[in-house]
Amino acid sequence: MSLLENKLKKKLTIVILCAGEGKRLKKLTRYTPKPLLKIKLLENESILQNTIFKLINLGIKQIAIIIGHLGDKIQEFISYLVKNNESLLKNLEIINSESQYKLGPLHSFLSITKNNTIFNHNNYYILIPGDTIFDLNLLEEILFIIMNNFELLQKYPFVFYRNIESIRLNDTYDKKKLISNAELDKTGSEIVLKRISQLKMKNIHSKAIVHQIIPIFALNYDFINNILNLKNEIPAITIWETLNYMISKRRKVVAFNIENKYQFFDIDEKYDLKKLKKKEKDNRCPDYSMNN
Repeated sequence: MSLLENKLKKKLTIVILCAGEGKRLKKLTRYTPKPLLKIKLLENESILQNTIFKLINLGIKQIAIIIGHLGDKIQEFISYLVKNNESLLKNLEIINSESQYKLGPLHSFLSITKNNTIFNHNNYYILIPGDTIFDLNLLEEILFIIMNNFELLQKYPFVFYRNIESIRLNDTYDKKKLISNAELDKTGSEIVLKRISQLKMKNIHSKAIVHQIIPIFALNYDFINNILNLKNEIPAITIWETLNYMISKRRKVVAFNIENKYQFFDIDEKYDLKKLKKKEKDNRCPDYSMNN
């Protein structure tokens, strides 16, 4: 790692959202937060543990974990990780969203603004969900893009997307699944986001190419401050809806294309876990292990 890259990574805080109730998984998340569900494909690691160690392996220095529902379980888990690897103590920070998580992911995320160590004008933020399995190479590619466009990140937030054929989406997701699609425009040499729309899998044409949003967002301090100041008027509870609102207020969001060979798998419903198990069985699922 170059000295410049190391310096820039010290300015990055990864924010992992682990505050939601995971109601759609019913009994599975009654006593266990969704990020702590153990996945056979990850050699029975939890989603959160797998994500944390991938980020550490990529040289990330600071990870903020937002807790809410069953937050004590997340705290116990982090304490266990630190006990077995004391070097993690300097990397991991828990932020309690308290009751804000009940208002939605946006309000859970804004809990970071109460922590002056995490939230200050020197830092930049990569927001990722705690219930998504990411290919290590995908995380590495996104970090590479951020490192090479750091000056641009000082001005504008980033979104990431992949161009993917609907037939591949059908292979991965259930027909009920909602896919976040990037509607794009070009300004000079930059691709900018016009809006994020939601497409139901069963309504996507069999030969369509989808600009699928990867659920990772890079944000700067000023942009988050603007959201904070407008939070009472933003008609949104999710991050993607918030980005749409900010774009409607003439805020620019830059979009980067990621190769579609890099994989991720988000778990929203029980049928997502069934799809995951099917891929375990037929061995067609990409390798999501820590060594990938």
